[in-house]
Amino acid sequence: MLRLLLSLLVIAYLAGSSVSVSAADKLRVGFPSLATALSPTWVAAKKGFWKKYDLDVELILLSGAVIIPTLLSGSLDVVIGSDTSAIISNLKGGNNLRLGVTTNSLGSTLVTQRSVDSVKQLKGKIIGIGSQGFSSLELRLSKLLLDNGIDPEKEVKFLPIGGNPSARVAALEKGLVVAAMITPPYDRVAIEAGMKSLAKIDAPVIAGGINVRSDYLQGNREKLLRFLKGYIEGIHFLINNKRETINIFADYLGARDPKVIEFFYGEIAGRVEKNLTPDPESVRFTLDFIGRLNPKAKEIKTTDFSDLSLLEEIHKSGFIDKLYQ
Repeated sequence: MLRLLLSLLVIAYLAGSSVSVSAADKLRVGFPSLATALSPTWVAAKKGFWKKYDLDVELILLSGAVIIPTLLSGSLDVVIGSDTSAIISNLKGGNNLRLGVTTNSLGSTLVTQRSVDSVKQLKGKIIGIGSQGFSSLELRLSKLLLDNGIDPEKEVKFLPIGGNPSARVAALEKGLVVAAMITPPYDRVAIEAGMKSLAKIDAPVIAGGINVRSDYLQGNREKLLRFLKGYIEGIHFLINNKRETINIFADYLGARDPKVIEFFYGEIAGRVEKNLTPDPESVRFTLDFIGRLNPKAKEIKTTDFSDLSLLEEIHKSGFIDKLYQ
């Protein structure tokens, strides 16, 4: 009887150990807006690719103004996006590291009131952007204004309206701003509501960067390796399963117009980086424009603030090649 009891206790212990080993590791992942460069996260979550790698990923939508400080506080484990904020944070002493990027270019539209016929007419006007601070939208808009002889720091006023593009559409409709930078598919929504597409902007900037704290990377390399694999599989699914991906996008965006979702899908499918590798030219472009406000950025190397060792490990293993065979 005693031997039987001991055997049962051993079995119970082993069963308990098995449960604890196989339990999914939790990751809190923040993203700042419903933008194209962040959309592979929705696919990876919906299709269970992170669960496949024993990860319990909680996606958290947070304002771009607070998302990097939230990462630094330890309340988030990973942030996808807010790349300019992550760089600016590092210039001020932060410890963010970029593990990879979702795209090396971004498309957006400068949408205006019907009365505006040229970019030069925006001099002295109020223009809606996303979050407070030098966001990627502000970066792209600044380039356009400079190209048209307008000093973005002195000759226009940027009005932060939050990370959600629909809020900028509403600000245009109410006349709170004369123009706004709007990302797909909301630019199309604004145009169909009677606004004007003044300029299409395609800039070589990094977007959807996978940002973590350096100390978190040191203590969680294996967990983050699995996270990257799940994300890469999400991208693979996005590229090769258009119809189902569009349905996922519709759920997240709350949009029902198939033309709008189709346009959104085309934007990300045509730009997404299969292997998450940053393009040095896109990193340099981003740093140089941040350098207009913080000259330190121009001194930063394109490899600074990055750690691509996990990506290199994934590449060497043949993982991505097998996916796309």
